[in-house]
Amino acid sequence: MKRILLSFVMLLVGCSSAANQERSAQDATESFYKSYLSVFGSDEARPYPADELRKYVSADTTVRINTIQEISEQELIESDYFTYTQDYSREWIPALRVENARPFLNGEAVQVIEGAGNGRSIHLEVFLRREDDAWKIYRVRDVTNNHEHPIFNAGAITRAKAAAESTP
Repeated sequence: MKRILLSFVMLLVGCSSAANQERSAQDATESFYKSYLSVFGSDEARPYPADELRKYVSADTTVRINTIQEISEQELIESDYFTYTQDYSREWIPALRVENARPFLNGEAVQVIEGAGNGRSIHLEVFLRREDDAWKIYRVRDVTNNHEHPIFNAGAITRAKAAAESTP
């Protein structure tokens, strides 16, 4: 009887742990977007704090974005990577919805609906995986416009670097 009870308790702990990981991916996404949109939508031109970015975004993704941003005249990331917008208004933040976390490969995919003014919204799909024992964003896709910045396309990055080097 003790073995059955112990097995049952272990099963419950395992299930609750998996449920917490699902919630925490969604919670991490919501926490990031509330914080990020507040800074991005600010009247002050200031970058999002690097320590906050490291808290929420995968190291590989951060390196890729920084590498692309250093290429002069690049057209790989023509809008903000995390919002797919040129600018943002804090007035749109209340329309933010973060929902429907689901397993995806070795992580989670979370649906983000961000306000875009005039009653419109932008639907993003945000992909997270565990890194340093925390959920981190590694990829963001614009579902509304069926678009994704090619930060994982080595060929596109190589071509952008070559074009920048050949431009006087």
